[in-house]
Amino acid sequence: MDFFERQSSAQSRTRWLIVYFALAVLGIMASLQIVFTLLLGRPLGDLEVMGWVVGGVAVTVIMGSVIKTAQLSQGGRVVAAMLGGEPVAGNTTDLNERKLLNIVEEMALASGVPVPEVYVLPDLSINAFAAGHGPGDTAIGVTRGCIEQLSRDELQGVIAHEFSHILHGDMKLNIRLMGLLNGILCLAIIGGFFLRMTMFSSSGSSSRDDRKGGLVFALIAGGAALYLIGWIGVFFGNLIKAAVSRQREFLADASAVQFTRNPAGIAGALWKIGKFASQLGSPRAQEASHLFFGNGLADPWLPLFATHPPLDERIKAIDANYHPSQGKEIEPPPLPPENARPASGTMMPQGLGRAQALLAAIPGFAAESVRDLHGGCAFIYALLLSEREDSRQVQLDGLKVDGPLRAETLALFARRGEIRLEQRLPLVDLVMPTLRHLSPDQYAVFRENVRHLVESDKQINLFEYALQKTLVRHLDLYFSHSTGPAVKYRSILPLLPDVSALLTGLAVIGHADVPDRDAAFSAGVRELLINTSTNELKRGEVCNLAAIDAGLDRIAQSTPEVKKIILKACRETVAHDGVVDQKEYELLRAIADSLDCPLPPLPPVTA
Repeated sequence: MDFFERQSSAQSRTRWLIVYFALAVLGIMASLQIVFTLLLGRPLGDLEVMGWVVGGVAVTVIMGSVIKTAQLSQGGRVVAAMLGGEPVAGNTTDLNERKLLNIVEEMALASGVPVPEVYVLPDLSINAFAAGHGPGDTAIGVTRGCIEQLSRDELQGVIAHEFSHILHGDMKLNIRLMGLLNGILCLAIIGGFFLRMTMFSSSGSSSRDDRKGGLVFALIAGGAALYLIGWIGVFFGNLIKAAVSRQREFLADASAVQFTRNPAGIAGALWKIGKFASQLGSPRAQEASHLFFGNGLADPWLPLFATHPPLDERIKAIDANYHPSQGKEIEPPPLPPENARPASGTMMPQGLGRAQALLAAIPGFAAESVRDLHGGCAFIYALLLSEREDSRQVQLDGLKVDGPLRAETLALFARRGEIRLEQRLPLVDLVMPTLRHLSPDQYAVFRENVRHLVESDKQINLFEYALQKTLVRHLDLYFSHSTGPAVKYRSILPLLPDVSALLTGLAVIGHADVPDRDAAFSAGVRELLINTSTNELKRGEVCNLAAIDAGLDRIAQSTPEVKKIILKACRETVAHDGVVDQKEYELLRAIADSLDCPLPPLPPVTA
C-alpha cells in the first residue's frame, strides 16, 4: 500500500473514528440522563433535565476537543514537549545524539520528505514516536535509553519504523484522535474537580437545614456520576485507540525491514524492549500511547486495550527464527530491480544507500553551516547570490543583515563552487530543522531576505524557484501553525490546465528536441487516465514557472487520490527515457513539496 492509498485509508478510518466517538458521547448522555433524573426525582424522559444534560455534555466535549486540537495544530513539537522532550541541536557534540541525527537525515533524504525536528526524551527505557500533521511539520522523539542502549542498526530500524508512519499518513489520524478523546476526558476532569470542590465547601460549614444537606448530597452525587461516567467514555476511547493502532504497527515494522534491508536491526530493538522495558515516565504518556514504537504504559489488564501487538508476535512477523544469542545473519529481502516502477511514497532501499553516500560526500564546511542557526541563514543567502557582480551588489545592498552575518554569507559564497549541484537541495532539506528555531520576528526578516534575493534581478531560475518553494512553504506552515489547505477538488478534470503546465515544464527542461519533449509529455498524459478525445491536453512551448506556481496552489487543494495521479504523471514525464537530470529533479522536488507528498522513486539523478 503506497502513500496515497494509506492517506485515503486514514481518512476512512477517521470517519469511523468520528462515528465511534459520537456513539460514546451519546452513551454518556444517556447515562447522565438516568443518573440526574433519579437524583432529582424526575421522570426518566424529563425534557428539562435532558436539555441540560445534552447541552452540558455537548459544550464540554466540543470545547475540550477544540482546545486540544488547537494546541496540537502547532505540530509534532507540541507532543514532544508535552512528553518532556528536548530538541536536539543540529551541531550537538553528543555522539549518541549525532548518531541519531545522521540516521534521521539519511531517512529523510531517502524518503524525499523534509528533515523532521528531533527530540530526546529523558526516559532510560526504549521507545520512540513520530507526531505531526504531515511530512512538513513532523517531530520525531526518541528516549535517551533508545539512543544509548541500541546499536546503530537497531536505532536505524526504529527510525525507519517511524518514517513508515510519516509516509503512510498515520500521524494526522493520531493527532485527531488525541484531540477528540480529550473532549471525553474533560468530563471526567470536570466531574472530579466539581466533586472535590463540593466536598470541601460542605466540610467547611455546618447546617441543620435538611434542604441544604440534600442539595449538597445531590451535588456530590452528580459530580461523582460525571466523573465515573466520564471515565466510561475514556474506556471506550481507549478501545478505539487500541484498535486503530495495533495493525499499523505490523505494517510499519514490515516497511522498516523493506527500507533498511536489515530485519535483525528492528528485531533486535524489539527484543531489547522486552529486556529493558518501554514505559515512559511522563504523566501525559496515556494521551499519546498510540504513537509509540513500543507500549509506553504498563501492560493492560485486558489484551483488548493494548495499543501494540505483543513483542514476540512482532518479532516473529519480521523473522520467525530470530534469536539474539544466535548472532546469525538474516537474509535480507531482495532489492527491487532498478527499472521497477514502485508506488509513490514507498520507502526504497536504493534511496537509503544513495542518501548515505550523498551525506558522506557533502563538504564539511557546508554540513557545519546548515546545522548552526546563524550559519544556516548565511548558507541560504549564499546559495541565492548571483554570479554576476553587478546583480550581486544589488542583492547585497537590499539584504537586511548585520555585519557578521553579511561577512559569513560572502565567505560561504566564495566556497559555493565546492558544493556539487546535486548536493544543494539536500542541504536545503538539512537546514530546515535549524531554521525552525528562528523566532517569528527573525523568520519574517529571513523570509523577506529570501524574497529579495530571488526577485532582485527580475527573473527566477529553476533552482531559485525550487529552493523558495521547498523552504518557504514548509517554514510558512510551521510558523503560521497551519495544517495546510482544505480539500476543494475531488476530480482531476478542473485541474487539467494546471497539470498541463506541470507536464510541459518537466518535458521542456529535460529534453532539447521537440520529438523528445512530445514523447515525454505524452508519457505523462497517459498516466492521467482521462479520455483525451474529450479532454485534450497540449504541450506548451516553454517552462512557465508562474503558471506552474499558480497551478500547484490549486492542486494542493485536491484529494490524495488526485495528487497521486498527478504526481505519477509527473514522474513518468521525467523518467520515461530512464534519465533524470538535475533540473528535472529540482522541479519535480518542488512539485512534490508543494503537494506535501514524498518525492516519487526515480532513476539516478545525473549532473
